Amino acid sequence: MAGRRGRAALTALGVAFGICAAVATLGITASASQAVTAKFDELTATEVRVKYPTLDSGAHVARPEVAQSLRVKDLNGVRDAGLVATADGNPTISNIRNDDAPWSEATVLAVQDGGLAATGATMVSGRMFDAGHESRRDRVALLDSVAATRLFGAVGEGSGAMVFVADVPYVVVGVFQAPSGNTAMTGAVALPYWTATGQSGLRFPNSEMVVRTQLGAADQVAREVPYAIAPQAPDELAVLLPPDLRSLRAGVERETQALFLGLALVSLVIGALGVSNVSYVSVLERRAEIGLRRAVGASRRAIAAQFCLETAGLGLIGGVVGTIAGVHVTAATSLAKSWLVILDPMVLAGGPLVGMVTGLAAGVYPAIAAARVQPADALRS
Repeated sequence: MAGRRGRAALTALGVAFGICAAVATLGITASASQAVTAKFDELTATEVRVKYPTLDSGAHVARPEVAQSLRVKDLNGVRDAGLVATADGNPTISNIRNDDAPWSEATVLAVQDGGLAATGATMVSGRMFDAGHESRRDRVALLDSVAATRLFGAVGEGSGAMVFVADVPYVVVGVFQAPSGNTAMTGAVALPYWTATGQSGLRFPNSEMVVRTQLGAADQVAREVPYAIAPQAPDELAVLLPPDLRSLRAGVERETQALFLGLALVSLVIGALGVSNVSYVSVLERRAEIGLRRAVGASRRAIAAQFCLETAGLGLIGGVVGTIAGVHVTAATSLAKSWLVILDPMVLAGGPLVGMVTGLAAGVYPAIAAARVQPADALRS
């Protein structure tokens, strides 16, 4: 190794690349898995919907009441809750009374105080109607940003204007942004729940309680909310809970880790083949040295041990260099992606050891070839 420093350095570099790839792969995979886990946690089910029986079902559950949403809000883990219902048919919407071409594609929602926030909608301008509007049956309305643009040409122009729902005037008090992917609320006009359900000409056959929970509380809230709404007949309420993403998250993490571990193994095999090839070439070049050592009494085992020790030493050096490089690659990649840098101490400690074992395994065949060299043949050549 000392006599052929350039070759030894290049040989160790081959192992270093393999170990660097393995350490960086495991480190980046762990960091990426943590980032994936965080993303899945953001998407964990936090919305629970409780559907009431239809008006003509004959169920014993009492119709929606103010006290029901208040009881739901008192449950542990509940952030917001409120009634939401969609008008039957296509009520006409316009910005002037008796419009010749009213908008009949909009969705009219009856929303209780807290229900809009529970769906995940956010206010863009103006304000949300409150319990006072509901108790006085005020004719106020909220427009989705799409509806505001459709009726008034711009989102900001909706607040304070007048909108007519089935020719009944409502004052627009605010504009909201529908949750991403919620097509039912895109382009919707939201009216106070008790005002809308009491208006003639509008029919809301299906109502539901929308509950927004804290992270991780959805399962428990889903079990308790039917009893909070209708303790006399909880089984007549249909509780809808989005699917749990934990199994999907675990599957993604396993598949990602398996992929990167396969790539790391390929890198190690390539490094081992490089060490083995260089060591075998060294055996061919050093036949005279090997024959001389055999002639003065060196055993086959001693010759084989010499080459195994050389390749193991090269592997150890490559393992140390590769581990250090892998740590830097992991840190640089994770910081560039704003991930938490995660490095397993076992991986850091095992990097040099794996490098040494890889070098030792790669030197087995060259060592056997060296041990088979006959002294007389080597010296004659």
